[in-house]
Amino acid sequence: MPDTSPSTMISLVRETVLPDLPADFGAEADFFEAGLDSMGVMQLVMFLEERFAKKVEPEELSRANFRSGKALATLVNEKAA
Repeated sequence: MPDTSPSTMISLVRETVLPDLPADFGAEADFFEAGLDSMGVMQLVMFLEERFAKKVEPEELSRANFRSGKALATLVNEKAA
């Protein structure tokens, strides 16, 4: 099973949509405050679906699910369960 920890989710966000995230970006720090926008969320959804082979449902496209590394890890882990 792939690593789905908050720190891994932060790294994935950094790789795909927010390359300028600081190295010390915390698990509960807000991606939206760091510059994540709706287009970035959609890029991230496509990447996550490909990487983890799980579909993100329309009702899961909420600010709460994409707010932080911790929230994103929870979403991905719930999809894997």
